Amino acid sequence: MDETAVACKSEYRELKEEPDGDAVAYNIDDLPEAILEHILSFVSMEDAVRTCVLSKKWQYLWTSRPNLELSDWPFSRREHFTNFVERVLVLRGSAHIKRFDLSCDVLGDASRVSLWVSAAVKRNVEECFVDLSDIQGDFVLPYCLFTCATLTHMELSIPWELTLPSRIHLPNLKVLHLMDIMFVDECSTEQLLSSPVLEELSIEDCTWDNLQTLTIGAPMLKFLIIHDEDFDCSSIDPYSCRVMICGNNLKSIHFMSPFLNDYQVENTCALLEAHISVTDCCPSRIEQLAYRLNKLLEMICSVKKLELSSRTVHVLSSADELYLHLAVFPNLKSLDVGRLDMKCQVLFKLLHNSPHLETLKFGEGIELPSNDEEYGATLDPAPPCFSSHLRQIELFDLLLCEKKVCVLELLLKHAMVLEIFMICTRWLHPEQGDKEMLRKKLLEIHCGSRNLKIAFSDH
Repeated sequence: MDETAVACKSEYRELKEEPDGDAVAYNIDDLPEAILEHILSFVSMEDAVRTCVLSKKWQYLWTSRPNLELSDWPFSRREHFTNFVERVLVLRGSAHIKRFDLSCDVLGDASRVSLWVSAAVKRNVEECFVDLSDIQGDFVLPYCLFTCATLTHMELSIPWELTLPSRIHLPNLKVLHLMDIMFVDECSTEQLLSSPVLEELSIEDCTWDNLQTLTIGAPMLKFLIIHDEDFDCSSIDPYSCRVMICGNNLKSIHFMSPFLNDYQVENTCALLEAHISVTDCCPSRIEQLAYRLNKLLEMICSVKKLELSSRTVHVLSSADELYLHLAVFPNLKSLDVGRLDMKCQVLFKLLHNSPHLETLKFGEGIELPSNDEEYGATLDPAPPCFSSHLRQIELFDLLLCEKKVCVLELLLKHAMVLEIFMICTRWLHPEQGDKEMLRKKLLEIHCGSRNLKIAFSDH
């Protein structure tokens, strides 16, 4: 060893052994265990386990990690993954698990996977995420999962039947997300979806075929999302399930569905926002669907913010006699109707039925008329909100052109108290005019409001 190295080593020893007690830690092992555990929380489970070879202090440090993320994708062989999971669970002992995240193929290991979930429940899991695929044979989640007193958040993505126990007791469950699940029976499903303190419920791409009537009766439910798959409507009973939703504390609902199920929401006086989007509809049931949608709108008429996709508005337009019976929205402040179509009577009937509307949005652009017909009669008379409350209009259109500017002028000349017209467009087709020229035309539009400001946004 050369003299320089000896001198450096001596200097390091002197610094580390300073008698004043204020020496700086030069090794990560000198950090408190709480900080080391915090560091481990930022790495994957596999890397956390690998730290056991660093030193004796690190050998079992990873076992106190509160979150377990177990996924089979990093493993090249199945047995490596299963051995890893079971080693992790054994070495952790009875240490508390805050979050348990399991993502893997089940294959022929149904009972083994079920035992892994049971192990998390026995360790007082608070958040449980189970994402399973490639299930071969029968699979049943452990019944103890549905009586876990510590569970506050559960997400299940399982393309299989959800077999539930006859008694479900989840006293602290606040968030429940279900994906790709087939509901089996009404009684147990109702218990699960009606947990006493449940606040957020999401049901996505689940199968309702085994159910005829279901009540979602969670008394504290605030946020509800239901996304249904598109189906071959000709082969499925359009009245597949009647779903009653108790909305005493409901703040937000989001439906994206072909509405094969008949969704009904009761007691929605607290509802703040709603989104309704029809994803698909067979021509043979479009009129029936129109009445179903209007009935749903009547049930949520106290809503303050409403978003309807252009397809939803189109379906409502399919039943001519429905025009006179559209729901009235006395509290509605913000409305997004998808596409601005000046020949759509239902659109303007909705505006007439929203007397206190303050913000109007067209999130799907402008529908150009097929010819040069005048649609001024559609706004004669103009909706009451146009002269009293409507302060802002927002348009999102990726392809603005001169014809669309003419459509906008027809709309804006009736908006007597409008203050802001926001136009969001990413690009203008070069064949349809220069961007600055269209901006100038927009600014020269004859508007009913003297205080109108037109603003542009490129995103």
